Amino acid sequence: IGNAAKFMVDAFWLQSPQQLIQDASNDSSELSESAKASLINIQADDLMGKYGERMGKRKLDALILAASESGDAQSNLQGMVTIEVRLLDKQDDILSSDASEFKLTQAVASLGPKQRREFKNASVIDIANQLLPPDISAVAVLANLCVSPTARRKGIAAKLCNEAERLAKEELGFDEMFLRVEAENEAAKRLYEEKLGYECVLEAEGATALRVDGNAGTFVEVSSDIVVLKKKIK
Repeated sequence: IGNAAKFMVDAFWLQSPQQLIQDASNDSSELSESAKASLINIQADDLMGKYGERMGKRKLDALILAASESGDAQSNLQGMVTIEVRLLDKQDDILSSDASEFKLTQAVASLGPKQRREFKNASVIDIANQLLPPDISAVAVLANLCVSPTARRKGIAAKLCNEAERLAKEELGFDEMFLRVEAENEAAKRLYEEKLGYECVLEAEGATALRVDGNAGTFVEVSSDIVVLKKKIK
């Protein structure tokens, strides 16, 4: 988790072509060591909450995939991507992992004791299909794709996405993959739509996105238009 967090800060937040630093300098080289360390800690906490070990069974599957030059995911990272199971509201957006888990928990908690026991070991797909409104379904979500600046344009991003799709189908039981991308991120949209075969299925105007406050060493929420893309996994 710690290596993944450091890699995400270095390769994505501070060196993205999208320019995600939001302060006067807008330059990662001007970032202090303490501010960078703060960003890594915040990112590590977020990854640990979603992908790390925790007490009790995790309702929503979540995986981290990493590509490295030596095959050792603990060092020399060249790229990474994550898979998260979340809920999709077809009229709105993909829900956050916290919101997805809360909605699933509430759906089961609203049942009587006998019915709750029946759903104790049910899959997220079954819970969503049977207990939630028709417009809400469980989906596999591709997220946090980033590649080291020194390893870009070598096909690593496509390989990571293809492996994520394989796992989503063979290990998690989904035949479609979804993702969210900012509407203004043309480079990412070209990768997903032109090279990987994703199609836009939903647009969320004024959704929440994150930027780096380099002076404070933290992340801040901004309003951004989001497109939701989908691909049928073969």
